[in-house]
Amino acid sequence: MNVNSTSSTSYTNPYDAYKYYTRIGGLASGLDTDSIIQGLMSVEKTKYNKLYQQKQLLEWQRQDYMDIASAISSFKDYVFNLKLSSNFVKYKTAGEAVDAGYVSVTGTANTLEGNYQIKVEQLATQANAVVNDLTVITKDAQNNVKLQIDLTVDGSTVTKTIELTWNPGDSVATFGANLAKAINSAFSTDGSVKAYYDSTLNKLIIASQKTGSGVSFTVKDVNNNNAQIASGIGTDAKVYIRDSFNNESYVQSATNTINVYGMSITLNKTTLDTQGIAQYKSFSISKDVDAIVNNIKELINKYNELVSKIYSKITEKRNRDYLPLTEEQKSQMKDTDIQKWEEAAKKGLLYGDSILSGFLNNLRYYLYKAVPGLPSNLDTISEAGIETYSYFESKEGKIYIKDESKLRQAISNNFDAFVKLFTSSGSDTNTIEDDGILQRFYNIANDTLKKIYDKAGKPYFTSSYDPNSSIGKQLRSIIDQMNAEQERLQKIEDRYYRQFTQLERLIAQMNTQSSWLSQQFSGK
Repeated sequence: MNVNSTSSTSYTNPYDAYKYYTRIGGLASGLDTDSIIQGLMSVEKTKYNKLYQQKQLLEWQRQDYMDIASAISSFKDYVFNLKLSSNFVKYKTAGEAVDAGYVSVTGTANTLEGNYQIKVEQLATQANAVVNDLTVITKDAQNNVKLQIDLTVDGSTVTKTIELTWNPGDSVATFGANLAKAINSAFSTDGSVKAYYDSTLNKLIIASQKTGSGVSFTVKDVNNNNAQIASGIGTDAKVYIRDSFNNESYVQSATNTINVYGMSITLNKTTLDTQGIAQYKSFSISKDVDAIVNNIKELINKYNELVSKIYSKITEKRNRDYLPLTEEQKSQMKDTDIQKWEEAAKKGLLYGDSILSGFLNNLRYYLYKAVPGLPSNLDTISEAGIETYSYFESKEGKIYIKDESKLRQAISNNFDAFVKLFTSSGSDTNTIEDDGILQRFYNIANDTLKKIYDKAGKPYFTSSYDPNSSIGKQLRSIIDQMNAEQERLQKIEDRYYRQFTQLERLIAQMNTQSSWLSQQFSGK
């Protein structure tokens, strides 16, 4: 019976490896042959047991690596999202234009803060049309309907032909539903046109998915000399905006999102009054210092959680008195004792690990290394009020906000430099020296994950090991040795049984001879 060569945990009791069949002995000698042989085999099992324990330790170590890799990967994803300016930089807005829902405003790192007025005369709309009477569509002699839809987007036209049968027994509603389905199927590749039939209103609604005056379509009845039965054209958004200096600008946009003054403004509805005249609505935008500070606090918490988790692993010493239990040992112990033993045996498997130690060292070094190109009074996190706890307070190297007022001043007084301190990306892709802190963290985490995967395997190897990893190759070697050892143990056990069988045969012969002699003597 070979140890499974791919699964890391699927093979069974290693002591069953050489129990291939049941033998009955001791009939002539009265000896407990099985117990004697198993006692002899216990000495022979030593090498196999050591291999089994090595394999188990490697599997536990691999799982530790995967747990740490998962934590680093989560941190990397968090950092990636945070370094996007829309997530890191927070602005707050106020005023009737926002509060009443006329517009939604999102700031970026380049936003010009101030008071604004906006007037929305028209929203960008899709090209759309309604066919109120489907009976105008012509059927040929075989009750077939053939329509042609020409969709134009910014001067480029796509033509689709819609063909389906209008059976004599089908109602208008049935045909309308089938027609809408056929149109949607024809444009299914990109969904640029959608159709919907309302059976209550008996209307077919056709609309483009893009907005703007550059979008239009026509629907023609091919069976009726291409007679046009519907058409639609989109509209552009028309907006006026005044800045804090009362400068007025006009914007015409094919979509309902415009980007001006470093802001992304989504137009939700027009500002028309009851007479249909557009009126200005005001709003203001400014840095949300509280939200940015909260971002920094969350980053610090995530950082501290990660370094604490890793530090505890690389400083956890191993107790070599606790080796993995064999199945035979487990069979003689209580479940609670097994659990306690294995908890002790799993400790310290990443003690002093060079990959994880290097990760922590790099995080700490590049956390405090100055970011080039920034003012000297704000090129490190120390100048933003963030420090490392003393060694006596935190051996892990956790950080904290030592001076929140200093942090808030950095955000308020030198915002551009503060944002770049965390989010900037250097032009040299071969080094992280010129990157901001978050980009450094991201690159360090990414590099460390590659090293972990090279050693312990890719994370998608859940129930088996990665044969290309360092641990995977060690496991492969151990498994091969275990399989060879199983074969050796089987041969040895078979030899013992043959020897004891021969002993039983000889004793039986002696017993027979002794009985014959006794009978001969007793007969005289």
